[in-house]
Amino acid sequence: MVCPVRGERILDLGCGTGASANFLPNDVIYVGIDASEPYIETARAKYGNRRTFISADVCTVDASNLGIFDRAFAFGVLHHLSDSVATSAVALIRRVVKPGGVFVTIDPCYVPGQSAVVRFLLVNDRGKYVRTQADYEQLLSSLGVVRSRIFHDLLRIPYTQIVMNVTLDS
Repeated sequence: MVCPVRGERILDLGCGTGASANFLPNDVIYVGIDASEPYIETARAKYGNRRTFISADVCTVDASNLGIFDRAFAFGVLHHLSDSVATSAVALIRRVVKPGGVFVTIDPCYVPGQSAVVRFLLVNDRGKYVRTQADYEQLLSSLGVVRSRIFHDLLRIPYTQIVMNVTLDS
């Protein structure tokens, strides 16, 4: 979903223990940010100098120390963020991803007609800010045109997720 290109700089917002770094080619420059110091320590222990991990909060991180990125992604992050914190995350993406760059997200999502099982799982997700497709799109709309797609089959259990892809406006 991220479609990295050799030599690009890629930001992983809410990287956790860095699991996504494993799926990116070694010839991309990867920087992962997470607010959890224990997660960042685990990521650094696993990847050493091959990847960069920063313990920081999206509301307070100094964007000028990050540099500019070609792409950014946040997998399973936005549904853990209140609207105000999510807005700070979007502002960070606006500051550090170059115009024409891409931001990709995936999160659980409420949709009309969802089964009771899926709705139960979403209501009880650790992330307390699961949103509708329109609500997620509104959060990202200041970045550029949001292209979103709903999936019901990405996990082995019944679950609904939204994948959003935004090319940043100039």
